[in-house]
Amino acid sequence: MPERSENDTKIAKIKAQRLKAPFVDPLREAIEPSALSLLAPEMAIRRQALPIRVVDNFLLVAMMTPEEPVAIKSLELLTGFRVRPAVAPQNSLSIALKRYYGNGYAGELGVKNHQPETTPKTIAKTTKGDRSGPCTISVISNKGGVGKTHIAINMAYCLAKKGAKVLLIDADLGNADVSNKLGMFPKCHLMDFLENKKNMAELLFRTKYGFDFIASSYGEFKLANLYYAQKVKFINHFKKISQRYEFAIFDLGAGISRMVMDFALAADHTIIVTTPQDFISGYACTKAGFSRFKEIEERLEERLSNYEPQLIFSPMLVINQVSNLRQGFKLFNTLTKAANEKINSREGKFRIKPEYLGAITYERAALRAAEAKKRPLLLAAPRIKAARSIQHMSTRFFYPEATYDPKVRFKQPLARFAAILSQKN
Repeated sequence: MPERSENDTKIAKIKAQRLKAPFVDPLREAIEPSALSLLAPEMAIRRQALPIRVVDNFLLVAMMTPEEPVAIKSLELLTGFRVRPAVAPQNSLSIALKRYYGNGYAGELGVKNHQPETTPKTIAKTTKGDRSGPCTISVISNKGGVGKTHIAINMAYCLAKKGAKVLLIDADLGNADVSNKLGMFPKCHLMDFLENKKNMAELLFRTKYGFDFIASSYGEFKLANLYYAQKVKFINHFKKISQRYEFAIFDLGAGISRMVMDFALAADHTIIVTTPQDFISGYACTKAGFSRFKEIEERLEERLSNYEPQLIFSPMLVINQVSNLRQGFKLFNTLTKAANEKINSREGKFRIKPEYLGAITYERAALRAAEAKKRPLLLAAPRIKAARSIQHMSTRFFYPEATYDPKVRFKQPLARFAAILSQKN
Protein backbone atom coordinates (compact mmCIF):
# COMPACT_ATOMS: atom_id res chain seq x y z
CA MET A 1 0.00 0.00 0.00
CA PRO A 2 2.76 2.55 0.83
CA GLU A 3 4.43 1.62 -2.46
CA ARG A 4 1.20 2.34 -4.38
CA SER A 5 0.85 5.65 -2.54
CA GLU A 6 4.39 6.68 -3.43
CA ASN A 7 3.80 5.72 -7.05
CA ASP A 8 0.55 7.76 -7.17
CA THR A 9 2.38 10.75 -5.72
CA LYS A 10 5.19 10.46 -8.24
CA ILE A 11 2.76 10.25 -11.17
CA ALA A 12 0.76 13.24 -9.87
CA LYS A 13 3.88 15.40 -9.48
CA ILE A 14 4.97 14.63 -13.04
CA LYS A 15 1.50 15.49 -14.29
CA ALA A 16 1.48 18.75 -12.32
CA GLN A 17 4.82 19.73 -13.81
CA ARG A 18 3.57 18.93 -17.32
CA LEU A 19 0.35 20.95 -16.85
CA LYS A 20 2.16 23.72 -14.97
CA ALA A 21 -0.42 23.29 -12.21
CA PRO A 22 0.03 23.13 -8.42
CA PHE A 23 0.43 19.76 -6.74
CA VAL A 24 -1.54 19.05 -3.56
CA ASP A 25 -1.99 16.03 -1.36
CA PRO A 26 -5.49 16.46 0.16
CA LEU A 27 -4.61 14.11 3.02
CA ARG A 28 -1.83 16.48 4.11
CA GLU A 29 -3.50 19.81 3.35
CA ALA A 30 -5.46 22.03 5.76
CA ILE A 31 -8.93 21.98 4.21
CA GLU A 32 -11.05 25.11 4.74
CA PRO A 33 -14.66 24.30 5.78
CA SER A 34 -15.92 27.33 3.86
CA ALA A 35 -14.33 25.93 0.69
CA LEU A 36 -15.88 22.51 1.21
CA SER A 37 -19.33 24.03 1.64
CA LEU A 38 -19.18 25.58 -1.85
CA LEU A 39 -19.68 22.19 -3.50
CA ALA A 40 -22.54 19.83 -2.74
CA PRO A 41 -21.35 16.31 -1.74
CA GLU A 42 -23.12 14.68 -4.68
CA MET A 43 -21.35 16.97 -7.14
CA ALA A 44 -17.97 16.61 -5.44
CA ILE A 45 -18.12 12.83 -5.72
CA ARG A 46 -19.44 12.94 -9.29
CA ARG A 47 -16.81 15.44 -10.44
CA GLN A 48 -14.03 13.85 -8.36
CA ALA A 49 -13.10 17.31 -7.13
CA LEU A 50 -12.23 18.53 -3.63
CA PRO A 51 -12.19 22.29 -2.84
CA ILE A 52 -9.13 23.11 -0.71
CA ARG A 53 -9.21 26.86 0.01
CA VAL A 54 -9.87 30.27 -1.50
CA VAL A 55 -6.74 32.21 -2.47
CA ASP A 56 -6.97 35.69 -4.02
CA ASN A 57 -10.57 35.08 -5.13
CA PHE A 58 -9.56 31.81 -6.78
CA LEU A 59 -10.81 28.48 -5.46
CA LEU A 60 -8.04 25.89 -5.31
CA VAL A 61 -9.55 22.52 -6.19
CA ALA A 62 -7.86 19.12 -6.16
CA MET A 63 -9.13 17.38 -9.29
CA MET A 64 -8.93 13.99 -10.93
CA THR A 65 -9.05 15.67 -14.37
CA PRO A 66 -7.41 19.10 -13.99
CA GLU A 67 -6.57 19.15 -17.69
CA GLU A 68 -10.21 19.23 -18.84
CA PRO A 69 -11.57 22.78 -19.46
CA VAL A 70 -15.18 21.54 -19.38
CA ALA A 71 -14.70 20.09 -15.90
CA ILE A 72 -13.15 23.35 -14.67
CA LYS A 73 -15.96 25.45 -16.17
CA SER A 74 -18.56 23.21 -14.56
CA LEU A 75 -16.96 23.69 -11.14
CA GLU A 76 -16.91 27.45 -11.66
CA LEU A 77 -20.63 27.44 -12.39
CA LEU A 78 -21.35 25.26 -9.37
CA THR A 79 -19.23 27.21 -6.87
CA GLY A 80 -19.41 30.75 -8.21
CA PHE A 81 -15.62 31.10 -8.02
CA ARG A 82 -12.87 31.07 -10.62
CA VAL A 83 -11.22 27.70 -10.18
CA ARG A 84 -7.52 26.98 -10.05
CA PRO A 85 -7.17 23.24 -10.67
CA ALA A 86 -4.60 21.28 -8.73
CA VAL A 87 -3.20 17.80 -9.38
CA ALA A 88 -3.59 15.28 -6.56
CA PRO A 89 -2.51 11.66 -6.12
CA GLN A 90 -5.41 9.51 -7.26
CA ASN A 91 -5.56 7.35 -4.14
CA SER A 92 -5.26 10.33 -1.77
CA LEU A 93 -8.04 12.20 -3.55
CA SER A 94 -10.38 9.20 -3.40
CA ILE A 95 -9.77 8.77 0.34
CA ALA A 96 -10.19 12.50 0.99
CA LEU A 97 -13.47 12.68 -0.93
CA LYS A 98 -14.86 9.81 1.10
CA ARG A 99 -13.57 11.33 4.32
CA TYR A 100 -14.88 14.84 3.80
CA TYR A 101 -18.02 14.19 1.77
CA GLY A 102 -18.88 10.50 1.80
CA ASN A 103 -18.90 10.20 5.59
CA GLY A 104 -19.50 13.88 6.39
CA TYR A 105 -16.59 16.14 7.21
CA ALA A 106 -17.60 17.19 10.74
CA GLY A 107 -15.22 14.91 12.58
CA GLU A 108 -12.22 15.79 10.46
CA LEU A 109 -12.68 19.52 10.98
CA GLY A 110 -13.59 19.39 14.63
CA VAL A 111 -17.05 20.84 14.02
CA LYS A 112 -19.55 18.94 16.13
CA ASN A 113 -22.52 17.46 14.27
CA HIS A 114 -22.02 19.62 11.20
CA GLN A 115 -23.21 18.23 7.87
CA PRO A 116 -23.73 19.92 4.52
CA GLU A 117 -27.45 20.66 4.20
CA THR A 118 -27.93 18.66 1.05
CA THR A 119 -26.87 15.31 2.52
CA PRO A 120 -29.48 12.73 3.51
CA LYS A 121 -28.27 12.88 7.13
CA THR A 122 -29.85 16.30 7.57
CA ILE A 123 -33.34 15.01 6.82
CA ALA A 124 -35.56 14.45 9.79
CA LYS A 125 -39.11 14.77 10.97
CA THR A 126 -39.35 17.87 13.10
CA THR A 127 -41.64 20.60 14.37
CA LYS A 128 -41.71 24.31 13.63
CA GLY A 129 -39.94 25.01 16.86
CA ASP A 130 -36.81 23.36 15.44
CA ARG A 131 -36.74 25.51 12.31
CA SER A 132 -34.08 28.09 11.64
CA GLY A 133 -33.48 30.26 8.60
CA PRO A 134 -35.95 32.08 6.36
CA CYS A 135 -39.53 31.21 5.56
CA THR A 136 -39.65 30.78 1.78
CA ILE A 137 -42.78 31.66 -0.18
CA SER A 138 -43.31 31.06 -3.89
CA VAL A 139 -46.04 32.77 -5.93
CA ILE A 140 -47.15 31.12 -9.17
CA SER A 141 -49.97 31.11 -11.71
CA ASN A 142 -50.79 29.16 -14.83
CA LYS A 143 -51.02 32.28 -16.99
CA GLY A 144 -50.09 35.94 -16.92
CA GLY A 145 -52.37 38.81 -16.03
CA VAL A 146 -53.86 37.36 -12.85
CA GLY A 147 -51.98 39.65 -10.44
CA LYS A 148 -49.22 37.29 -9.32
CA THR A 149 -46.46 39.91 -9.27
CA HIS A 150 -48.63 42.51 -7.52
CA ILE A 151 -49.34 40.02 -4.74
CA ALA A 152 -45.65 39.12 -4.33
CA ILE A 153 -44.62 42.79 -4.16
CA ASN A 154 -47.32 43.78 -1.69
CA MET A 155 -46.66 40.80 0.56
CA ALA A 156 -42.99 41.74 0.68
CA TYR A 157 -43.93 45.33 1.51
CA CYS A 158 -46.42 44.28 4.20
CA LEU A 159 -44.03 41.87 5.94
CA ALA A 160 -41.25 44.48 5.85
CA LYS A 161 -43.60 47.08 7.37
CA LYS A 162 -44.19 44.70 10.27
CA GLY A 163 -40.46 44.75 10.97
CA ALA A 164 -39.36 41.55 9.23
CA LYS A 165 -36.24 41.24 7.09
CA VAL A 166 -37.56 40.38 3.64
CA LEU A 167 -35.94 39.42 0.34
CA LEU A 168 -38.00 39.53 -2.86
CA ILE A 169 -36.54 37.61 -5.79
CA ASP A 170 -37.81 38.19 -9.32
CA ALA A 171 -37.60 34.58 -10.41
CA ASP A 172 -39.79 35.22 -13.44
CA LEU A 173 -36.57 34.52 -15.29
CA GLY A 174 -36.11 36.54 -18.44
CA ASN A 175 -39.13 38.80 -17.86
CA ALA A 176 -38.21 41.17 -14.97
CA ASP A 177 -41.82 41.99 -14.12
CA VAL A 178 -41.10 43.17 -10.57
CA SER A 179 -38.70 45.79 -11.93
CA ASN A 180 -41.33 46.95 -14.37
CA LYS A 181 -44.05 47.21 -11.71
CA LEU A 182 -41.88 49.19 -9.28
CA GLY A 183 -39.82 51.15 -11.79
CA MET A 184 -36.61 49.79 -10.27
CA PHE A 185 -33.93 48.44 -12.59
CA PRO A 186 -30.79 47.53 -10.62
CA LYS A 187 -27.56 47.40 -12.59
CA CYS A 188 -26.83 43.88 -11.38
CA HIS A 189 -29.23 41.00 -11.91
CA LEU A 190 -29.36 37.20 -11.95
CA MET A 191 -27.69 36.90 -15.35
CA ASP A 192 -24.60 38.62 -13.95
CA PHE A 193 -24.51 36.05 -11.16
CA LEU A 194 -24.93 33.04 -13.41
CA GLU A 195 -22.19 34.30 -15.73
CA ASN A 196 -19.80 34.77 -12.77
CA LYS A 197 -19.67 38.54 -13.21
CA LYS A 198 -21.13 39.22 -9.76
CA ASN A 199 -21.65 37.26 -6.57
CA MET A 200 -25.14 37.02 -5.14
CA ALA A 201 -24.48 39.55 -2.38
CA GLU A 202 -23.71 42.13 -5.07
CA LEU A 203 -27.18 41.59 -6.57
CA LEU A 204 -28.95 42.78 -3.42
CA PHE A 205 -30.80 46.02 -4.02
CA ARG A 206 -32.20 47.88 -1.02
CA THR A 207 -35.59 49.30 -1.98
CA LYS A 208 -37.20 52.34 -0.41
CA TYR A 209 -40.07 50.10 0.67
CA GLY A 210 -38.10 48.29 3.37
CA PHE A 211 -37.35 45.01 1.61
CA ASP A 212 -34.34 43.87 -0.41
CA PHE A 213 -34.68 42.86 -4.03
CA ILE A 214 -32.83 40.63 -6.50
CA ALA A 215 -33.74 41.49 -10.07
CA SER A 216 -34.09 39.42 -13.19
CA SER A 217 -33.68 40.77 -16.73
CA TYR A 218 -35.62 41.01 -19.98
CA GLY A 219 -35.58 38.47 -22.77
CA GLU A 220 -32.71 36.31 -21.51
CA PHE A 221 -33.13 32.85 -23.02
CA LYS A 222 -30.37 31.53 -20.74
CA LEU A 223 -32.24 32.66 -17.62
CA ALA A 224 -35.47 31.11 -18.78
CA ASN A 225 -33.73 27.76 -19.42
CA LEU A 226 -31.30 27.07 -16.57
CA TYR A 227 -29.44 23.82 -16.82
CA TYR A 228 -28.57 21.54 -13.91
CA ALA A 229 -25.22 23.03 -12.88
CA GLN A 230 -26.72 26.52 -12.81
CA LYS A 231 -29.60 25.39 -10.62
CA VAL A 232 -27.16 23.81 -8.17
CA LYS A 233 -25.07 26.97 -8.15
CA PHE A 234 -28.17 29.07 -7.45
CA ILE A 235 -29.15 26.76 -4.58
CA ASN A 236 -25.75 26.91 -2.87
CA HIS A 237 -25.51 30.69 -3.00
CA PHE A 238 -29.15 31.36 -2.21
CA LYS A 239 -28.85 29.25 0.95
CA LYS A 240 -26.06 31.52 2.15
CA ILE A 241 -27.53 34.89 1.26
CA SER A 242 -31.01 34.04 2.57
CA GLN A 243 -29.71 33.45 6.10
CA ARG A 244 -29.79 37.24 6.48
CA TYR A 245 -33.58 37.25 6.12
CA GLU A 246 -36.72 36.05 7.84
CA PHE A 247 -38.74 35.81 4.62
CA ALA A 248 -37.71 35.09 1.03
CA ILE A 249 -40.44 35.55 -1.59
CA PHE A 250 -40.09 34.17 -5.13
CA ASP A 251 -42.16 35.74 -7.88
CA LEU A 252 -42.05 32.91 -10.41
CA GLY A 253 -42.91 32.89 -14.08
CA ALA A 254 -46.37 32.05 -15.35
CA GLY A 255 -47.00 28.51 -16.57
CA ILE A 256 -46.40 24.98 -15.35
CA SER A 257 -42.91 24.23 -16.66
CA ARG A 258 -40.79 21.80 -14.67
CA MET A 259 -38.41 24.52 -13.51
CA VAL A 260 -41.23 26.77 -12.27
CA MET A 261 -42.88 23.87 -10.45
CA ASP A 262 -39.63 22.76 -8.83
CA PHE A 263 -38.92 26.24 -7.46
CA ALA A 264 -42.54 26.53 -6.33
CA LEU A 265 -42.63 23.19 -4.52
CA ALA A 266 -39.23 23.72 -2.94
CA ALA A 267 -40.54 26.69 -0.95
CA ASP A 268 -42.14 26.33 2.47
CA HIS A 269 -45.38 27.75 1.07
CA THR A 270 -46.66 27.57 -2.50
CA ILE A 271 -49.21 30.25 -3.40
CA ILE A 272 -51.30 29.68 -6.53
CA VAL A 273 -53.01 32.80 -7.89
CA THR A 274 -56.06 32.58 -10.13
CA THR A 275 -59.13 34.64 -11.02
CA PRO A 276 -62.82 33.89 -11.65
CA GLN A 277 -62.20 34.39 -15.38
CA ASP A 278 -59.25 31.97 -15.42
CA PHE A 279 -60.46 29.54 -12.79
CA ILE A 280 -60.06 26.43 -14.96
CA SER A 281 -56.47 27.47 -15.60
CA GLY A 282 -55.99 27.84 -11.84
CA TYR A 283 -57.28 24.33 -11.26
CA ALA A 284 -54.93 23.03 -13.97
CA CYS A 285 -52.01 24.70 -12.17
CA THR A 286 -53.07 23.06 -8.89
CA LYS A 287 -53.32 19.67 -10.56
CA ALA A 288 -49.93 20.06 -12.25
CA GLY A 289 -48.39 21.04 -8.91
CA PHE A 290 -49.76 17.89 -7.30
CA SER A 291 -48.41 15.68 -10.09
CA ARG A 292 -44.92 17.13 -9.73
CA PHE A 293 -45.19 17.00 -5.92
CA LYS A 294 -45.96 13.28 -6.03
CA GLU A 295 -43.13 12.63 -8.49
CA ILE A 296 -40.63 14.53 -6.28
CA GLU A 297 -41.68 12.78 -3.07
CA GLU A 298 -41.40 9.35 -4.69
CA ARG A 299 -37.96 10.23 -6.02
CA LEU A 300 -36.71 11.58 -2.67
CA GLU A 301 -38.02 8.47 -0.94
CA GLU A 302 -36.13 6.32 -3.43
CA ARG A 303 -32.86 8.29 -3.31
CA LEU A 304 -32.57 9.26 0.36
CA SER A 305 -32.35 6.64 3.07
CA ASN A 306 -34.79 6.97 5.99
CA TYR A 307 -36.73 9.70 4.17
CA GLU A 308 -40.34 10.00 5.24
CA PRO A 309 -42.32 11.20 2.21
CA GLN A 310 -44.82 13.98 2.54
CA LEU A 311 -48.22 12.65 1.58
CA ILE A 312 -50.23 15.86 1.45
CA PHE A 313 -49.78 18.61 -1.12
CA SER A 314 -51.27 21.73 0.42
CA PRO A 315 -50.96 24.76 -1.89
CA MET A 316 -52.39 28.08 -0.72
CA LEU A 317 -55.05 29.45 -3.09
CA VAL A 318 -55.56 33.15 -3.75
CA ILE A 319 -58.61 34.09 -5.83
CA ASN A 320 -57.84 37.52 -7.26
CA GLN A 321 -60.12 40.01 -9.01
CA VAL A 322 -63.34 38.80 -7.37
CA SER A 323 -66.49 40.92 -7.30
CA ASN A 324 -66.89 40.18 -3.58
CA LEU A 325 -65.19 38.02 -0.95
CA ARG A 326 -68.04 35.50 -0.93
CA GLN A 327 -67.32 34.72 -4.59
CA GLY A 328 -63.73 33.83 -3.72
CA PHE A 329 -64.69 31.37 -1.00
CA LYS A 330 -67.31 29.78 -3.25
CA LEU A 331 -64.75 29.24 -6.02
CA PHE A 332 -62.30 27.74 -3.54
CA ASN A 333 -64.94 25.23 -2.42
CA THR A 334 -65.55 24.34 -6.07
CA LEU A 335 -61.83 23.71 -6.60
CA THR A 336 -61.58 21.60 -3.42
CA LYS A 337 -64.55 19.49 -4.51
CA ALA A 338 -63.02 18.94 -7.96
CA ALA A 339 -59.68 17.95 -6.38
CA ASN A 340 -61.39 15.39 -4.14
CA GLU A 341 -63.41 13.86 -6.97
CA LYS A 342 -60.82 13.91 -9.75
CA ILE A 343 -57.54 13.47 -7.84
CA ASN A 344 -57.90 12.19 -4.28
CA SER A 345 -60.46 9.53 -5.18
CA ARG A 346 -58.03 8.05 -7.73
CA GLU A 347 -54.71 8.35 -5.93
CA GLY A 348 -53.14 6.02 -3.41
CA LYS A 349 -51.32 7.40 -0.39
CA PHE A 350 -50.74 10.89 -1.84
CA ARG A 351 -53.46 13.52 -1.44
CA ILE A 352 -54.09 17.14 -2.31
CA LYS A 353 -55.51 19.43 0.36
CA PRO A 354 -55.67 23.05 -0.86
CA GLU A 355 -55.66 25.78 1.78
CA TYR A 356 -57.65 28.98 1.32
CA LEU A 357 -55.34 31.95 1.75
CA GLY A 358 -57.92 34.50 0.66
CA ALA A 359 -59.61 36.52 -2.06
CA ILE A 360 -58.88 40.01 -3.39
CA THR A 361 -61.53 42.28 -4.80
CA TYR A 362 -60.87 43.86 -8.18
CA GLU A 363 -60.48 47.61 -7.71
CA ARG A 364 -59.15 48.54 -11.09
CA ALA A 365 -58.87 52.31 -10.64
CA ALA A 366 -56.77 52.05 -7.47
CA LEU A 367 -54.58 49.35 -9.01
CA ARG A 368 -53.93 51.37 -12.15
CA ALA A 369 -53.10 54.44 -10.03
CA ALA A 370 -50.57 52.41 -8.02
CA GLU A 371 -49.03 51.09 -11.24
CA ALA A 372 -48.75 54.61 -12.63
CA LYS A 373 -46.95 55.75 -9.49
CA LYS A 374 -44.77 52.60 -9.51
CA ARG A 375 -45.71 51.88 -5.90
CA PRO A 376 -47.08 48.90 -3.96
CA LEU A 377 -50.87 49.02 -3.72
CA LEU A 378 -50.64 48.86 0.09
CA LEU A 379 -48.72 52.14 0.06
CA ALA A 380 -50.75 53.91 -2.63
CA ALA A 381 -54.19 52.93 -1.29
CA PRO A 382 -53.87 51.16 2.10
CA ARG A 383 -57.55 51.49 3.07
CA ILE A 384 -59.25 49.82 0.12
CA LYS A 385 -60.60 46.26 0.44
CA ALA A 386 -57.97 44.76 -1.87
CA ALA A 387 -55.13 46.20 0.23
CA ARG A 388 -56.68 44.98 3.48
CA SER A 389 -57.09 41.49 2.01
CA ILE A 390 -53.39 41.30 1.14
CA GLN A 391 -52.49 42.60 4.61
CA HIS A 392 -54.57 39.82 6.16
CA MET A 393 -52.94 37.16 3.98
CA SER A 394 -49.46 38.44 4.81
CA THR A 395 -50.23 38.29 8.53
CA ARG A 396 -50.79 34.55 8.15
CA PHE A 397 -47.08 34.19 7.40
CA PHE A 398 -45.97 36.57 10.11
CA TYR A 399 -47.75 34.37 12.66
CA PRO A 400 -47.11 30.88 11.26
CA GLU A 401 -48.93 29.14 14.11
CA ALA A 402 -52.12 30.44 12.52
CA THR A 403 -51.80 28.09 9.55
CA TYR A 404 -50.93 24.45 8.97
CA ASP A 405 -47.62 23.76 7.26
CA PRO A 406 -47.35 20.12 6.10
CA LYS A 407 -43.87 20.58 4.61
CA VAL A 408 -41.69 20.54 7.71
CA ARG A 409 -39.58 17.42 7.35
CA PHE A 410 -36.07 18.88 7.38
CA LYS A 411 -34.15 20.27 10.32
CA GLN A 412 -33.27 23.24 8.13
CA PRO A 413 -36.07 24.71 5.98
CA LEU A 414 -33.68 25.27 3.07
CA ALA A 415 -32.64 21.62 3.02
CA ARG A 416 -35.86 20.68 1.24
CA PHE A 417 -35.29 23.56 -1.19
CA ALA A 418 -31.86 22.17 -2.01
CA ALA A 419 -33.00 18.55 -2.21
CA ILE A 420 -35.73 19.35 -4.75
CA LEU A 421 -33.84 21.78 -6.95
CA SER A 422 -30.68 19.68 -7.09
CA GLN A 423 -32.54 16.93 -8.93
CA LYS A 424 -31.73 16.53 -12.57
CA ASN A 425 -35.31 15.83 -13.65
